Amino acid sequence: MKRLARLAQVCLLLSVPAAAPAQEVFVTRGAGSPMYSDQPQAGAKPVLLPELNISKPVPVPKAAAPAASRVSRESDQPAAAAPAYHRFSIVEPANDGSVAANNALFEVRVAMDPPLQLGNGHAITVSINGHPVGQRFTANEFMIPPEFWGDTLPPTNQRYQLDAAIVDGHGGVLKQAVPVTFYLRHLAVWHPRRPPRPMPMSVQKPPPPPPPPTFGKFEQPGKPPLNVKPPVRPEL
Repeated sequence: MKRLARLAQVCLLLSVPAAAPAQEVFVTRGAGSPMYSDQPQAGAKPVLLPELNISKPVPVPKAAAPAASRVSRESDQPAAAAPAYHRFSIVEPANDGSVAANNALFEVRVAMDPPLQLGNGHAITVSINGHPVGQRFTANEFMIPPEFWGDTLPPTNQRYQLDAAIVDGHGGVLKQAVPVTFYLRHLAVWHPRRPPRPMPMSVQKPPPPPPPPTFGKFEQPGKPPLNVKPPVRPEL
């Protein structure tokens, strides 16, 4: 009987909420064993139960997400946008200036802020008179290759327009520079150490000498000709 009474007390304690304060339990003597209830009955005796030992729950760390799920979540997030270019301009050739290019090879220089984002695949593309050069440049100074002009040199003293743009890895334009116009000129090369070639001068030939005098068959130089009669002296 005592074992059943203790078992009933334990079951009653387990059925009470953990956060509930101490409360009265009424015991009624039955025919075979005591009966426990929270409602008083005729002939019941109150039994005060001690407070239950309540402990705070221990926090359980969350399981780490699988690597595949982390990668998928990172891929779903949008990539950080590259900083925008506040300034981009063509420094050389100067606008309305001239470029000396005897072999059609001349330099182009640009300026930008912030610097070119090479890690994001950005590059510089240029075109002359609307024709793309066909190369991607990653430096602020570069040369226009002579292959752009083909087999023949471009005509001199002509006006050309140069366009430049910053593009991404797929060719999309990120920043466009203000186009400039310039003149392509061919300059003569002067060598200061080499003496100048003398100019040809006209040389006048001396007149030919006069022909020698001609004599008759019986004539001799210094003597009168034979067919000439001597002068006649007058008679005294």
